[in-house]
Parts: sequence; structure tokens; C-alpha cells
Amino acid sequence: MSIKKIVVLCLMLFFITIVYQIRREYKNLAGQHETDIETDIISWFEADQRLFVITKSNPEADMRLDTGEEYGNHIKIYSDYKMLNGEPAVGSEPDFQADLSEIKPLKIQVGDIDGDGVKEIAVCVYKTAKFHPVPAKRPFFYRLNEGELEAVWLGSRLARPFDDYILFDVDQDAVDEIISIEALENGNKVIAIYDWKGFGFEVKTVSDELEGTVIFLNNISHKDANVLVKTAADTYQLLLEEDQIKLIK
Repeated sequence: MSIKKIVVLCLMLFFITIVYQIRREYKNLAGQHETDIETDIISWFEADQRLFVITKSNPEADMRLDTGEEYGNHIKIYSDYKMLNGEPAVGSEPDFQADLSEIKPLKIQVGDIDGDGVKEIAVCVYKTAKFHPVPAKRPFFYRLNEGELEAVWLGSRLARPFDDYILFDVDQDAVDEIISIEALENGNKVIAIYDWKGFGFEVKTVSDELEGTVIFLNNISHKDANVLVKTAADTYQLLLEEDQIKLIK
């Protein structure tokens, strides 16, 4: 065998060995955090080096609203988790879990709504309410107190039916506001901002009407530096100037 062929063969063996080692390490890492997963993550949010998730206990179950939105039945909190390809993977028992099957949790967020330095857990649920006895999305807020999920505010609704909401300190006062996308009777949308007032949320300001689809592009699974909103017309950064909502390209 010529020296040239020997060199080529050695290089091939070297690269095959490297690829094998990379694949084995990746599988080991994934295995450490995926082996014990028995639930399906519907919504997740990273905050304070912890992962807050909404899961469904049966991944095969078709748990969807008429709108097509998926809901779960448990809230879980993990300190042992990894991000793999932008998705969370957990491999141990959660630090905390609670069954929320009766209220159909759709989405989870985390933020400090009252400025006390302790973050509340916001869960968007789908249920009826005493003074609004039709199924609808509702914003529920909790805190962890001595290992128990304690209700902070179980809101019957916002000012109008909402499509989605996030928590963000839009006025830079070290307190997170609710920023919601809400539906009007004419089919248009508005963006509303709410402040916590000690007993509930109060509308701070409302945008001009927006036509077509309106969605949040960020602050879905972790806090970002700004708020991006996509409308039928364009993509904008949401700002608050003199208590007025501005959508800036």
C-alpha cells in the first residue's frame, strides 16, 4: 500500500472517530435529561435559573380548545434542566408540581407584578367564572409559599376578551405589567397595558385599533430586552411614551 493511501486511510479513521465521539457525547447529554420524561411540555418559561412548565401527563391525549390551542394539566418547576436545540429537556423529578386539570392551563409566564422582588407565576387558563359563566381565557397569578401554590389573583377576565398576554416592565419602574392583545366586537384588536394595584389589575393605557392578526414575537419563553409585535401590516417594537402605546418600526 502506498504512503498516500495510508495517509488518506488514517485521516478517514480520524474523522470517523471524532464524529462518533461527538454523537456519543450528544446522546449521553440528551439521555441524561430525556430518559425520565413522561410528560409533554405545552408551555415553558425560564426565570431565575429555573424552568417553569405546563405539561400534559399523557403525550398522546388530544387536549385542544376549539381554537386549536393546546392545554395541559400540570404545572412543574425544575432547577435541573438543559436547553437542547432551543428546547428544554429535563431528566429528574421536578422541584415542585401541582395538578391544574380543572382549569385547563394553556401558558405560563413569570414576573414581579407588585415590586416586592419576588416573582409571581402567571398561568393563562380556560374556564368559567362566577360572574362570567362561559368558558374563556383568564389570567391567574400564583406564588410559591412554603412549597404550596398560593393564589395571588384569580382574574375573571381582563377588560376585553384576550388572545394572548405577556409580562414585561414596559415603563421601567422595576415592576412587570400585563401587556395583552385583546379583541373588539368589530373584529379588530387593541393592545392594552395593566398595572397591579394591590387588589387586582387596572388598565394603564390602550393602543389604537389594529386590523388583522396581532401576535407577540418575543418574551414568550424568557424575558427579552424589548417587546416585538407583529401585525398584518408589519413588525414593530412596542414602546410606552407618556403613557401612550407606540408601535415603532
